[in-house]
Amino acid sequence: MRPPRGLRNLLITCHDPQERQFLSLGRLLRRVARGRGCHLGVWDGEGLDLSRRRVLSRVLISGHGSDREARFAVSGAAALEPKHLRLCPGCRLYLLGCSQGRAELLRAWAHGAGIPAAHAAGCPGETDTAVSTCLVLHLLEEGVEAIDRWFPEWVRCNEELRPHFPAIRQAYLEHGADPVLTLRALAQRLDLTRFAEFLSVIDRHPEHLTGLVSRAHGSR
Repeated sequence: MRPPRGLRNLLITCHDPQERQFLSLGRLLRRVARGRGCHLGVWDGEGLDLSRRRVLSRVLISGHGSDREARFAVSGAAALEPKHLRLCPGCRLYLLGCSQGRAELLRAWAHGAGIPAAHAAGCPGETDTAVSTCLVLHLLEEGVEAIDRWFPEWVRCNEELRPHFPAIRQAYLEHGADPVLTLRALAQRLDLTRFAEFLSVIDRHPEHLTGLVSRAHGSR
């Protein structure tokens, strides 16, 4: 993987292209990457030294995060670990997968990438593919720079809704994998008002969450 020069935003996917869980998310990331100064790369197991890319402002890694280690598992390739990535100190690293926001794992990512600890962000526990899809939809609407605003909301949404993930997934199945009907039904049972703006993309782009295989966005 050789990202072109002059990038401001780099998206890295660790998805198995045949895995249904990530089909919609992968398509959306490819669309987001069409933006100016943005590039999507598929992790191929080769280390990335981007420490001299002073213009590079944001790196987003998406895939199955390990529950215990600073790594993204990859089918058929070496896992992506902190030792494989070097960034310029001013770059921010966003880890879109399970558990990579645990304090010790964030420190490992920051140390490996050569960035301040405050520049690495992730969710400390299990994440859900549907919630991740909502995040990427916001980036599609507003551009990758919007991740600075929406990533903390993605973390908060996963953290606060995690106890309800089984019920949410069950409701999704009961409503024929229709995200709009599911959201309306859940609003009768859960207080979703504090996530209203984040989840509003579901009403605007239901086709990207229809028929979604919504499982944990972490390692198996």
